[in-house]
Amino acid sequence: MDVYITKGFESFICSINSTLVEEACLNEDGKIDYIKLKPVLFEFPTYEYLETGDVLGKCLSFKESR
Repeated sequence: MDVYITKGFESFICSINSTLVEEACLNEDGKIDYIKLKPVLFEFPTYEYLETGDVLGKCLSFKESR
């Protein structure tokens, strides 16, 4: 872990060693299904929690659209 001390607060940079999730939030391959899990993000500049989970679109899809 690294600690960066700045004026007014300290920032901690850590590594994630493992994650735990309920089986109901896994897909058929045993991977986390983020649509079911709907993780929450924290944004520092605004001190707000943001909801995630909906698919907005596909990236790098080479399939022809009709």
